Amino acid sequence: MRVVFCLWPNAAHLYPLVPLAWALQAEGHEVRVVSHHALEGRTAEVGLPAVSVGAPDMVPMGPGNPYPEERRRMAELSATVSPSGGGRDTWDVFTHFMLPSIWDFSPMNPTGAEQFAAVDDLVDFARDWKPDLVLWDPCFPAGAVAAAACGAAHARLLWGQDYFGWSRELFLSTATADAAREPLADSVRPIAERHEVEVDDELLLGQWTMDPLPEAMRLPTSALTVPVRWVPFAGQTPVPGWLRGRPARPRVALSLGLSQRMFLKGGWGHVPGILEAVGGLDVDVVATLDATQLENATVPDNVRTIDYLPLNQLLPTCDAIIHHGGVGTFAAAAATGVPQLITDTDDDHGVMAAPGEGMEASKHAESSITAGYVTSRSAGLRLDHQTQNVEDVRENVRRVLKDADFRAGADRVRGEILASPSPATVIPTLRALTALRKGTS
Repeated sequence: MRVVFCLWPNAAHLYPLVPLAWALQAEGHEVRVVSHHALEGRTAEVGLPAVSVGAPDMVPMGPGNPYPEERRRMAELSATVSPSGGGRDTWDVFTHFMLPSIWDFSPMNPTGAEQFAAVDDLVDFARDWKPDLVLWDPCFPAGAVAAAACGAAHARLLWGQDYFGWSRELFLSTATADAAREPLADSVRPIAERHEVEVDDELLLGQWTMDPLPEAMRLPTSALTVPVRWVPFAGQTPVPGWLRGRPARPRVALSLGLSQRMFLKGGWGHVPGILEAVGGLDVDVVATLDATQLENATVPDNVRTIDYLPLNQLLPTCDAIIHHGGVGTFAAAAATGVPQLITDTDDDHGVMAAPGEGMEASKHAESSITAGYVTSRSAGLRLDHQTQNVEDVRENVRRVLKDADFRAGADRVRGEILASPSPATVIPTLRALTALRKGTS
């Protein structure tokens, strides 16, 4: 088969697909990874052939862009939908974070043909290369448009919860719903109409969906789902000498996310308290934090700071990890069987952020999801940095390190990750579905 991966240009969207792309290449299939020029170097670094589309000088920012008119429309729709409880966070993640990423390459209010450069280039490439299958990032639905335009089979490749399908179904289920204003369809319609592609559920949600999350973490949707195991991958560096052996005392990793620090200039006020808390324990701490995250923080003697270290190198030497709750970090810890402490708060507007320069957020968009799953499996604890003081945080870390039940819970979570078919094992299913659906777009 010829297989195209289409994705939004961020390493956090690239790394989850790498094991599947490698598995396809290892079996002799041809693979191309299509994204904006901003991801070209990273794609080549992981050993995959990159195809760049769009204007090279355009800077994709997604939720970092203001999009005032579009956000005003979403605020009006949010008042109509009014989801409650945990649904509020899920809807906010969709409207505040996911949709702006789509708008970078599928403008809702286009002002010129240059804004369609990425989808135009992608459609041209697809018609020329003639892929059998297109696996597309839900933040980059230009992949679905290109597949429909060239007659390829296509499916979404998730890297987290299905905010897109869940939010679409929620909106259409409301009594006052106007299907023409459904935000996902409204966001994809300009690029679809440009290439004479029908906007329907298949275009918006794929002919099927590849889902790497454990079943208990998935949002309820009617999408046809094909599970695939999340095999953690990150950009690699040489293994440092100090990491080759197990330390003499427990080791704790501290990671607060690569994507977070790319877009957030603030929101790191909880870092000094976490460092003070672990500084009072008889443990070795490896903190993968950059200068922005460490600003105003005092680094204790038992904390080693390093700007970047792949978690697949670090975590096998660790007894616990403190992290921000991103699904990628959660999955790396889950696959390694490491207990987790996740920073999360009860802030009703924790996933909201002022767009543009200086953007801040009080918690990660996915922290409540991952913290809820981890605690439900007794695989770790939640750290509410708005209500827990330094001693509270220190005691929670101490509990996770000393209580064997947390290690047992982490082993259960690892088992649930391993229950999904590996990337190599799922390839026959992809071949069969491609043969069934190719040409029906």
